[in-house]
Amino acid sequence: MIFAICDDNREAAAYIATAIKQRYGQGVQTVEFYSADNLISYITHGSLPDCIFMDIVLGEDNGIDELRKYIEYLRDIPVIFFTGFTEYCQDIFLNFSPYGLLTKPIDDKKLYYYTDKIVLSHDENSINFVVSMGKDRTLLKNSDVLYVENEKRKVIYHTVNGDYAEYIKMDDALDKLRYGFIRCHKSFAVNFRNIKTIDKNYVVLSDGTEIQISRQYSESAQSDFISLKSKSLGI
Repeated sequence: MIFAICDDNREAAAYIATAIKQRYGQGVQTVEFYSADNLISYITHGSLPDCIFMDIVLGEDNGIDELRKYIEYLRDIPVIFFTGFTEYCQDIFLNFSPYGLLTKPIDDKKLYYYTDKIVLSHDENSINFVVSMGKDRTLLKNSDVLYVENEKRKVIYHTVNGDYAEYIKMDDALDKLRYGFIRCHKSFAVNFRNIKTIDKNYVVLSDGTEIQISRQYSESAQSDFISLKSKSLGI
């Protein structure tokens, strides 16, 4: 899981990050941003965080207004606002449905009240990510991707709803997807959830797509599939 923290006060951001790391260890990553612009760039150009902590007052910027501009990217992402200025609190409910509100100084018990619920309800199958091509940006779920194909300088995400492409390296694309994809060829990675059959030479997906497994990935593809399938079944 990735928790994004945005506060122009570096010490305040670091405090929340440290509290989260102490609570959950390596199971949760934190990324800190010190301006709304940097957070927005992260949201619109990369994989999305699983939770956002957003300061309401960011210098001359209003954190509520900044996130409201990009509400379409925040589907299913819990947003927790925090502030030392309680007069701004009522504004979070205007055209926004925040997950929570914290006041400064941050109370660890209240912080963990929210984060515990988020961690417990986290579903790795619901990871969102953004595909960028020119000025066009598309929000996708990694569970909707059947397989990923590297074609020259582009990566194509073949999904249940159509194909989407962007100029990105395969390794970087898999970093955005984060979970559930098995590399079976230098040019292909498949979503383990959609594998119908797999052997040392080929993988067949649920929609009938057949993809060759190269010699380089023959053993790892099968072992990765067994590992992911076992984990999904709680074995």
